[in-house]
Amino acid sequence: MSWENPPVPHEVNVSRESVLAEFLRLLAGLGICVLILAAVLYLAGGWLARWVPFSTEAAWVGDRVIGLSNVVEAPADAEHTRILERLRTLTARVAANMDLPQGMSVRVHLSDNDVPNAFATLGGHLVVNRGLYRRMPSENALALVIAHEVGHIKARDPIAAVGGGASLALLMVALGGDARSLAPGIARLVQLGYSRQAESAADTEALLGLQRMYGHAGGAAAVFEVLDDYGREHREITMPTLLSTHPADARRIQRMREAAGQWNGTPALVPLSAEDGMDAPQ
Repeated sequence: MSWENPPVPHEVNVSRESVLAEFLRLLAGLGICVLILAAVLYLAGGWLARWVPFSTEAAWVGDRVIGLSNVVEAPADAEHTRILERLRTLTARVAANMDLPQGMSVRVHLSDNDVPNAFATLGGHLVVNRGLYRRMPSENALALVIAHEVGHIKARDPIAAVGGGASLALLMVALGGDARSLAPGIARLVQLGYSRQAESAADTEALLGLQRMYGHAGGAAAVFEVLDDYGREHREITMPTLLSTHPADARRIQRMREAAGQWNGTPALVPLSAEDGMDAPQ
C-alpha cells in the first residue's frame, strides 16, 4: 500500500476579497464607532452642563456676549438707541410671560448685521440683528422670535452646546487629533438631530408665551415666511441660525398657523413702528 499526500487547496490562506475592500470595511466600522461615541459624549456633556447653576454661568460670562465677536455692533446713534430700548421693553414683557426659573434674567443686544437673525448665548444674553428687526411685520412676530430665544435660555441650550462641544474636544485630544479643527465638524454632524429637537421645544415655549401676551398666536407664521423668503433670495449667503439645522420651514409655518387657531384678525396685530411698536398694552 502506498500513501500520497492529498493536494492542498491553494486558496486556503488567500482571502476571497480584496485587501482594499477589507480595509475599507474596517475603516467604515471604526468611523461608525467614533461617531456613536461622539454622539454619546456630546449628549452626555450637554446633559451635565445643564446642571451648572445659571447664576454660575452668568457670573462667569458677565457682560461678554459670546458669539458676537464676528458681528459689528451698531454705533450708538439715535435710531440704534431707540430700537434697543424697544427691544429691551419687549424682551422684559416676553420674559415675564415665560415662567423663567427664579434668578434667571435675559439681556438683549442689538447688532448692526443686516441678516435677519437672532440668537441666544451664554449668561442669558440674547442678540437681535437689525436686519431681523426691520423685516418683522408686527410686534407679535418680533415677540415670537424673542420668545423662541428666551426658550433656549430657559432650557439651558447654550451651555448644553458648550458642554457637548467640550466633550467632543476631549475625544479629539484622546484620539490624537487637533480638537480645534476637528471638533466643529463632528459637532455639526452629531448636533443635527439634537438641534431640531431643541428648536421644536423652543417653538413650543415661544407659542405659549405669545398666547399669554396677546391672547392668541396670530402673526407667528409671518416670522418663518419672512425668513423663508430671505433664504430663497440668498441661497449662497450664510443662512440665519433660525433656519439652519432647524425643522423644515413649511412644517413650522403650518404649526404656527395651527397655533393661531380661530384668530381671525381680531384683536389686530400690534404694529412695529416708531410711534406704536413697544407701547401696546400687555
